Amino acid sequence: MNIFESLKSALRNLMSNKMRSFLTMLGIIIGIASVIMITSIGAGSRAAITSEFDKLGVGLLTIQMKGSNDAKLRDFLTLDDVELIKKHPEVKNVTPYFEAWGASIKLKNPKEEKSGYIIGINEEYRFMVPPDLLYGRFIIESDCKAKSKVVVIDEVLAEKVFGRKDVVGETITVRLWRGNLKFTVIGVTKNSNAALESIMGAEMPSALYMPIQTVMDIYLVDYLDYIYVSVKDPEKIDQTAIELNKMLEMKHRNEDAYYIRSLMDEIEMINQVLGYITAFISFVAGISLFVGGIGVMNIMLVTVTERTREIGIRKSLGAKNKDIRKQFLIEAVILTVIGGIIGIIAGFLGGSLVGMLMDVTPKVSLFSILVTVGVSSLVGIIAGVYPANKAAKLDPIEALRYE
Repeated sequence: MNIFESLKSALRNLMSNKMRSFLTMLGIIIGIASVIMITSIGAGSRAAITSEFDKLGVGLLTIQMKGSNDAKLRDFLTLDDVELIKKHPEVKNVTPYFEAWGASIKLKNPKEEKSGYIIGINEEYRFMVPPDLLYGRFIIESDCKAKSKVVVIDEVLAEKVFGRKDVVGETITVRLWRGNLKFTVIGVTKNSNAALESIMGAEMPSALYMPIQTVMDIYLVDYLDYIYVSVKDPEKIDQTAIELNKMLEMKHRNEDAYYIRSLMDEIEMINQVLGYITAFISFVAGISLFVGGIGVMNIMLVTVTERTREIGIRKSLGAKNKDIRKQFLIEAVILTVIGGIIGIIAGFLGGSLVGMLMDVTPKVSLFSILVTVGVSSLVGIIAGVYPANKAAKLDPIEALRYE
């Protein structure tokens, strides 16, 4: 029996039990689809994060204190440090950054609230992390100096609080540790995760941008979480970071107290973490391929038993052991290859759907497709070897007597 006849016979046998064949392939389909979906979303997420950082340029530094447990009061970053950093000739823009969680925003329905977090920044933040403004303006210098109770919110929060997006001039009520405070909305930004946030609702907190002096006055603090710095010449970013660190150490009379990381360090760290997570989840999803292989082997063993008499007839007509072995091996491979192809399609469609919800464009690489198809074929061969050998070793006389 040549290869084409073996293929036709294998397809005919599989089509005669469509439901059983499909259920046998299901483990392979789920495994392949999961791996394709996870890797494509992981690659798309890394690309999206890199793209967002690229918008900021490569000349961005983040300054942070190394640890607060053993730190002295004089070590904490303050607004005075922002003014000091501005004096460096290579510094283009500087913004303080203070983040406070635990805010609750009153929604359109007075009985409902949405969780949020407050970000205190200055007027230069918009030059470093350009906001995609839909309405109004961003925070300016006069807002910071006057400690104005103004806020910039995103479009999703505006819809939930007021039922519309253009809410510049409206008053929003935020419940904080010191009670309910009212803020005037001066700007509304585009939310890149609008679809996902609309689905998750109150589960996803909203960011509220306020003048840094206003936030520090509310929370009675005089220190910062971070200082963001953009440099004029990205080629000199490493040297600038070293010099800024020395300036801070001299001012605070300490040593080795601050982290100063560049944007590229942040990108590499995030991509590395995402890569580890994607690899681990893909490995877990790939276990279903092993389970699917066991399912294929089990069904092929059942098939050998069901077709014992057929095997006896073929052997009596001159079929050799290698022909019988090849026949059942081809059937196992066809099951896994078809399952792999369906899994790839399902993984691509699933990845596209999840990507739409996350506002991420999934990236399916040719390498991942080739690997998954190769793995599914290998699983089919391994799963089919034992049943095929068992079929080939059947005694033709005993097989013909089998009822």
